[in-house]
Amino acid sequence: MSELGAKVIGDHRVRYLFVGAGTNVLYFGLFWLGWHLLEGTVSYLVVTAATNLSTALIVYPVYRTFVFGRSDQTWLRGFWKFYTVYLVGLVTALVGLPFLIEVVGVPVLLATLIMLAIQPVVSYLLHRFWTFA
Repeated sequence: MSELGAKVIGDHRVRYLFVGAGTNVLYFGLFWLGWHLLEGTVSYLVVTAATNLSTALIVYPVYRTFVFGRSDQTWLRGFWKFYTVYLVGLVTALVGLPFLIEVVGVPVLLATLIMLAIQPVVSYLLHRFWTFA
């Protein structure tokens, strides 16, 4: 690997961007699947909450080891801190989605994409300086 390539991969911010992009794709895919399977039976807010927890459980090990390289705290304690940050995103979504969907009239899937686009910066700062500090 070239020196530049090693330097880029060695930067946790670059790893965060790659993993974060994959996390958003996974989240949207799980939301889309849940929304289409459960549409008409449960609210999009229930699908949002289930997707939030499912995504966190799937991606936590990747953030813990690959992005931030931390393994010095127990898995459960680390996940609790990680999921606390995810709860910030969940609360943001539970407030933002109804506004976008019910007030502004944005379709559910597009509103979900909009919410996904505004959360990464806050999540990064919280993970960097609290979850994996």
